[in-house]
Amino acid sequence: MKTWHWIALGVVTAITVGLQLFGPENPKGHAWDRIPAFYALFGFVGCVLIIVVSKALGKAALQKKEDYYDD
Repeated sequence: MKTWHWIALGVVTAITVGLQLFGPENPKGHAWDRIPAFYALFGFVGCVLIIVVSKALGKAALQKKEDYYDD
């Protein structure tokens, strides 16, 4: 990436973090917003489920038997 891309990414990241720390709070928060690290755990579980489901689909639909071309 070019240097100005990294600078723009840093500026956008700094603005986003600043707004999250010092900006207005959402008055209509959800119940799961009070659970520490909820979104990190939710994302991790989602990624694990995507991997497990894709491996199962690959074995069921894409993978051929070992002697598929020998017949």
